[in-house]
Amino acid sequence: MDEKRAVPDVVALIASAGGLGAITAVLKRLPPGFPAAVLVAQHLGGQGSALVDIMQRRIGLPVSWAQDGATLKGGRVTVAPPQTAVEVLPDSTLSVSPAPNSAASGPLDTLLISLADSFGPRAVAVVLSGMGRDGTLGARALRVSGGTVVAQSEDSAEHTGMPRSVVEAGAADLVLDVRDIGPVLADLIRGGELPRVRAERSLAGTLFPGPGEVAALFRRLDWRRTRLGPVQGWPDELVTVVQVALASPLSMSVLWGPEYLQLYNDAYRRMMGDKHPAGLGQPNRECWPEVWHLNESRYAQVMAGESVSLTDSPYPVARRGEVEDAWFDLTFSPIRDRDGEVAGILATVIEKTAEVLNRRRLQLLNRLATGPAGAPTRRASLERSLTALTVGDADVQFAVAYTVDLGRPHADLAGAAGVTPGGPMAPHTVPLLDDAAAWPVGRVVRTDDLVVVDQLAETFRGVTLNGGREPDSAIVFPLRGHRDGDVVVVGVLVLGVNARLRLDDTYREFLTLVAVQVAASLTEASGRQRQSDRIDRLAELDRAKTEFLSNISHELRTPLTLLLAPLETLGTDAAGLPAPLRAEVEVAARNARRLLVMVEALLDFSQLEAGRLRTRLERADLAALTADIAAAFRSAAERAGVELRVSCPPMSTPVEVDPGMWEKIVANLLVNALKFTFSGAVTVELRELPEHAQLTVSDTGVGIPAVELPHIFKRFHRVAETEARTHDGAGIGLALVNQLTRRHHGRVRAQSTVGEGSRFTVWLPKSQPRGAGAEPVAEPAERRYPVAGALAEVASFWNAPVDAAPAEALRPYDNARILVVDDNQDMRDYLTRLLSVSWDVEAVGTGEQAMDAARRTRPDLILTDVMMPNVDGLRLLRQLRAESTLRGLPMIMLSARAGEQAAIEGLAAGANDYLVKPFAARELIARIGAQLELARVREETEGRFRALVNASFDVVYRMDPDWSRMRALDGRGFLADTAEPSAHWLDTYIDPADQPEVLAAIATAVAGKKVFHLRHRVRRPDGSLGWTESRAIPLLGDDGEIIEWVGAATEIEPPAVS
Repeated sequence: MDEKRAVPDVVALIASAGGLGAITAVLKRLPPGFPAAVLVAQHLGGQGSALVDIMQRRIGLPVSWAQDGATLKGGRVTVAPPQTAVEVLPDSTLSVSPAPNSAASGPLDTLLISLADSFGPRAVAVVLSGMGRDGTLGARALRVSGGTVVAQSEDSAEHTGMPRSVVEAGAADLVLDVRDIGPVLADLIRGGELPRVRAERSLAGTLFPGPGEVAALFRRLDWRRTRLGPVQGWPDELVTVVQVALASPLSMSVLWGPEYLQLYNDAYRRMMGDKHPAGLGQPNRECWPEVWHLNESRYAQVMAGESVSLTDSPYPVARRGEVEDAWFDLTFSPIRDRDGEVAGILATVIEKTAEVLNRRRLQLLNRLATGPAGAPTRRASLERSLTALTVGDADVQFAVAYTVDLGRPHADLAGAAGVTPGGPMAPHTVPLLDDAAAWPVGRVVRTDDLVVVDQLAETFRGVTLNGGREPDSAIVFPLRGHRDGDVVVVGVLVLGVNARLRLDDTYREFLTLVAVQVAASLTEASGRQRQSDRIDRLAELDRAKTEFLSNISHELRTPLTLLLAPLETLGTDAAGLPAPLRAEVEVAARNARRLLVMVEALLDFSQLEAGRLRTRLERADLAALTADIAAAFRSAAERAGVELRVSCPPMSTPVEVDPGMWEKIVANLLVNALKFTFSGAVTVELRELPEHAQLTVSDTGVGIPAVELPHIFKRFHRVAETEARTHDGAGIGLALVNQLTRRHHGRVRAQSTVGEGSRFTVWLPKSQPRGAGAEPVAEPAERRYPVAGALAEVASFWNAPVDAAPAEALRPYDNARILVVDDNQDMRDYLTRLLSVSWDVEAVGTGEQAMDAARRTRPDLILTDVMMPNVDGLRLLRQLRAESTLRGLPMIMLSARAGEQAAIEGLAAGANDYLVKPFAARELIARIGAQLELARVREETEGRFRALVNASFDVVYRMDPDWSRMRALDGRGFLADTAEPSAHWLDTYIDPADQPEVLAAIATAVAGKKVFHLRHRVRRPDGSLGWTESRAIPLLGDDGEIIEWVGAATEIEPPAVS
């Protein structure tokens, strides 16, 4: 393909060392009467003064020295004098000035730049033999201005430095043998065109040197016949980046232009497989259609100017005929042209398949090493090993394990993963003497060697694995163990091979390691059983201890009650006891009450550990409650000589709290503070935080050593060798504080400095989540503080003070609207009470009322019973899905019908979730919250997609998997919109004469699950016919089947009629 040029007026020949012969060779081949002016410039020393005489004797054209102010004339050769810089001015006159440093000053660049500025497209530069780079800048400037640059080929040049530099800079239009330059110049002067074939090949050879296979292919390819066009026309940026890629040891591919045409190096070629050499110069989408859905958005991101980097990115590639799993580290960098616009992408690719597989397989082996820990029997060990094999691992498609026992004629199924236990691929028993059995278990047992089984799709016809794929092959391994001191086969393991991974030596070795690890777990099962028995015995001791504490606490309460009742009676005035005896009675009663407090604490602990302690919540005035509890200790503080400071300002809202538990929390903190404080103050502060109440109990006591702080909340822990008012105490007060605080979903923290005091902070949520173990929130009852009174009474007799801390509250739920539908009034009331804590709730009794309510005000979620008169839950669901404005509403179904089939029916009908009565309130709230969050995410996603559609000028449409229905079409004013699904779209938009062609293209795309792409006529809203270019992409599900088609169509001009 030739390119038209302007007829030159000036030809400049530049050279350096060895240039005279080349200059002469060119000029001798110019025809007599050559009309253009010829200007010769060469790096000459003083000895070059005879150049004009030498040239005059060798060529037929007149030759003269260039003189300052002289005019260039056609048919005459003008020679730049030695050690001068010559410039050509726009009026064809010459400027000749001294060039003090000769080549170092770049006189050849100076000459060619002046030609570019003065003559531009009417000038030709010929770069001949010479050393150095002088002339490269000038050649580039001349080419940019539209002039023509011809470089002497390296094999015909005595010195290649100058012409090579010009070619590598991308400034050469042609690279020619010196003998061909004269005739080409003569042809150009006569208005001829530049020859290309040989020049192209020569240019490619110069631009893309090197020994590699791909570089050789670059030089051989006739680029004129590719979408990139001749190499000579490639942008400088493309040439440069290709040269960088070819020279790089890293795997690189240049993706150029809107079609992402591929130009890669040898390292990348090794990853291409069978796609090379066709992939060189091919659009990336055509070369790698199987991963276009992964690359498309990433390429778009790079073309927008943003680099993309991916690590261990999975790419299912078909480079050896079949799709295989592969992983890569990829960096996509934008390539910018001279205007700063992104013109292509430089992809640096490092294959990580082996590394990812090794890491993944190592993780599986680690799971196999730890998963079966604690298995009591061989069967249990195999079951746990199979469980470890099912944790998202793709190296083992399925696994079946059998145990082999001495004297039994068959192997027994221990478990299966990835296939149905008891099904064709995992029968419950396999005869050891039947070689036609499902698996060659008997052969493996007899030979003690593995067996590879192929063509499983034929053997187990109709059986599919997870994801819908047919089984391909498997390896049956013997599992060796010890029996009576001998190593024998005690089990068999069948491991399914992943068809998308090559069963090479590495893969086979890995599967062997899996079998070895499973066998090792079998051998260790007996030892683990002994360890398990020991753990069970310890657990039984712990349970017995907890049960003992609970029982003994109950047993002690009765006699303590019988002690306290008469003691309190005797302590009254009515008893009439003498003062000394009455004091003794008070001592007995006080200690009985103290013992009762300890028993109550032990009972609380046993109930907490057994999960039997229930929280009885009230909406309490926490400030008043805290102040009243603290007031019980004022007398004890005064007797101890410690100031009790209480700051409990009113809170804005009541706090949900179990008053009895809160009493124990505050009282135990106060009694602890008084116990270790001898002077100063104990301070109780309650502060309101946005979501919590914060109680702080601080003191100026002896403090807690730093080494003891991590253990301060452990039960029965006591700080040794610390000064205190008394050594009494079981070490359970602070542990109980921590447990009761956590029971309220709060937290407690201890801070202390020895000699300065301690600070305990409790955070309590203002509202409590509902769930098992919590009573419904009750109204405040009359307050009594038996624990605080008893502890304060005890403290008053060893003189001690106390402190308190605030808490926080839960975040309010989003103000979503829930529509409850149930024909049972009690259930409606219960659900309304339960859900109103978190959301706005409207309750109705029938399906008809639900439809009216949903149409009137669209809810965020519908919670409906299934069994209702007239319009039941399933019918209500179908009615909602039939209305476009309500179709996407999340719906959760409640039903008294238990069983898997009932849930399947509800979910198959389109429900988002299904819950069987009776249900846990917390589970219902969690599921509603999850569906509301999913709905929010869907709305955001659909909003972004709609925004993208609105921002586009193209028609956007969606189709059923088989194109039988058009789901929607946004015509953008070019075509009529389709808001509802239509089965008549073909007749609506496609003229009958064009339908066969469109249907044929659809059939091809659907059959191959490939992109639909066609230019065809369409019917506009006014009935006229227009032309469009339509393109649709299939969206595939996890099973590889088409879910729907999403397409876009652009209005185009009608094709030219040939």
